[in-house]
Amino acid sequence: MRQSLSEKRTALLAVGLSLVLAVVAIVDQSGGRSLFDHATSVYAPYGKTVTSRTLYGLVYGVAVFNVLVWLLVVALARTPRLVASGVAVLAVLLTLTAGLTLLFVTEYGVHPFPPLWGILALLPVVAGALALAGFARPRR
Repeated sequence: MRQSLSEKRTALLAVGLSLVLAVVAIVDQSGGRSLFDHATSVYAPYGKTVTSRTLYGLVYGVAVFNVLVWLLVVALARTPRLVASGVAVLAVLLTLTAGLTLLFVTEYGVHPFPPLWGILALLPVVAGALALAGFARPRR
């Protein structure tokens, strides 16, 4: 059985929302560097230094991971319902885990990433949940 295009479009929206995180990181790294400034200020009292490459590399890694996971869902959106649903569930869980990690990770009792970064990483979960609901919807 084949899925309608709405699930595929919703999964493509999740890909786009995953790219938002990367675009915001590129803008931040080339301009204001608010992520780097925040991390530098929270680690300074502990005598620790942070590199721009590490911070932005983690954010880019999450963005690329999310894009790849959701592209897999897009590619499998037209496969049988069970396969597409299973991959969509996995994608939602993996994206949720990555986003929550950026949102709640702590080191030395401080959050190296401001909440904005975790929220941006969680945006694809919303679209992914909608795609999953479409896969789970009974066929007419």
